[in-house]
Amino acid sequence: MSHNRYGLGLFLSVSVLLTGMATWFYLERMTNLDMAFQTFLMLKSGHPEIQSGRFGAVVTQIWASMAQWLGAPLKGVLMAYSFGHAIWPVLLAGLSWYWGQWRWALAILSVATLMTTHTFFWLSEMPQGLALICAVYAWMHHKKDLKAFSWLNWLFWLSLLWTAFYLHPMVLYANLFIGIYFLLEPGKKRDWKAMHLVPIVVFVALAILKYKVLKLDWYDAAALKRQEAFGRLWPDWLDIDSNRQFLEWCSNDYQLVWLVIFGAIAWGTWQRQYLRAAWIAVCAVGYVLLVNVPFYDSIGKQFYMENLYLPLAVFASIPLVFGVLGKPENQLSRANFWGLAILFLLSFTRIINAGKEWSLRMNWEKQTLQQTAVLPSRKIIMTEQEAPMDLLKMSWGSPYEFLLLSALQHPDSARCLIITDQPGKYDSLMNAPRLFLGTFRNYSLDSLPQRYFRVEDTSGYVKTQSGKH
Repeated sequence: MSHNRYGLGLFLSVSVLLTGMATWFYLERMTNLDMAFQTFLMLKSGHPEIQSGRFGAVVTQIWASMAQWLGAPLKGVLMAYSFGHAIWPVLLAGLSWYWGQWRWALAILSVATLMTTHTFFWLSEMPQGLALICAVYAWMHHKKDLKAFSWLNWLFWLSLLWTAFYLHPMVLYANLFIGIYFLLEPGKKRDWKAMHLVPIVVFVALAILKYKVLKLDWYDAAALKRQEAFGRLWPDWLDIDSNRQFLEWCSNDYQLVWLVIFGAIAWGTWQRQYLRAAWIAVCAVGYVLLVNVPFYDSIGKQFYMENLYLPLAVFASIPLVFGVLGKPENQLSRANFWGLAILFLLSFTRIINAGKEWSLRMNWEKQTLQQTAVLPSRKIIMTEQEAPMDLLKMSWGSPYEFLLLSALQHPDSARCLIITDQPGKYDSLMNAPRLFLGTFRNYSLDSLPQRYFRVEDTSGYVKTQSGKH
């Protein structure tokens, strides 16, 4: 591959910004909801904690665990965990570049940023799975065709596909889009097309195995039950609140991804690649309905819904990088460099603006810790009515969030506070002096890792009154 000065410059700049922002916003990212809960579990057990069978999440959790093993303070563990989420797509993009697949390297970084807004702060396994499936295709394109695959290559390939599928079930649709997009590429030989057909077949087989053969855990079972909405809401799939809410979010945050999708459709039509253009359009519209119909009642939870919409960034990024950018194949032109640079810059600006909301959320919890620090009993049970739930979004992560935020100063400053919509369920436990009340289960204070959490308060829990501390 010839020297690709513009592409390399863009790759390095975006990688530095992505990891730098993850480090800068580490508290906003790590002290809310799922990340706070998973961090608590990892600190308590001393090793990665996999949820809902998504074993591939170890690639991000291992960074926090390594920091813990090396004796890092709580701040170091949280920073390492936040960094681990950002470095994953960067490492995969770097591998793609090493394989000579500079387009895939830029596609992975585009998928990680083009639509990402609140999901930069509320993290899940979806972005990890999308980055991995793109890297799998980058490796395939490096190998060029099935004839180059040894039996070890096949084992490696199938393992990666299995991991990507189990990171998040919706990665299935990103895989279908990519595979068929390249199957529709004109002028390719049969072996090339067979190579792109294999990942599709593997994912379909894994979906049948998981949802029709194996026993589902409660989380996946609940998600599967939501599919019943397609039958209940027919023929009114378009006339639902989630569609209207999505259009509002698009006007505020997701203009770029749709600009690229519409541009890719127009480019495909202009190039007379009508099947490809139609495939992009069908996938984009169909996928939105695939999410919005089952989640017709998830109004106001943009951070959660955005996570489900993230494959749209794949539908935009792949045609952009492999189609709209055009030739030459071995380098990024100056004009395309500036076009992509503007897209990345606008995406990072959007993420920073979204961060203000998550900073306000974190600061409210910090302020609550300060206000309640002077009370005779510093173990607090609050109701959702006493908290700004429009800012907090969900309360279930509150005990782990407060514990982490309070312990940042020193392990001895660790505090036990919980916000709940069911305060009555803790009535019989309020006088337990050595108990940490959690959302899903309760823990003895002596069972917490003393290096990070030493709760000195031996009083029982108290309930706040009308939100006044």
